[in-house]
Amino acid sequence: MGAVERDEFLRAAWKVMVAEQVEAKRLVFVDEMGTSSSLSTMYAWAPRGERAYWSVPRNRGPNTTLLSSMSAEGMGPSLAVEGTTTAVVFEAYVEKVLTPKLQSEQVVMMDNL
Repeated sequence: MGAVERDEFLRAAWKVMVAEQVEAKRLVFVDEMGTSSSLSTMYAWAPRGERAYWSVPRNRGPNTTLLSSMSAEGMGPSLAVEGTTTAVVFEAYVEKVLTPKLQSEQVVMMDNL
């Protein structure tokens, strides 16, 4: 599958094939994103001609991960967890959060989560 992701012709052919077989309104896209809770600023203020000193925590704090879905109708069900996404977390999201909200004949598409 790795070669398909890098070959622009094969990617374009795949898009055409999907567009011919699946109506866009049936598609549900699932993705995840993570962030840390460290909200330290990257800039500091100092009087003109003086150097600004600021300390920033070395560790960025705990990660928060958001799993969510989107369709032509807008945002779908989401799940936020402290930490990273594991197979157990992802399976729980699909089984307990996403699946109960899916309608008949919707097609779920995911990136390489």
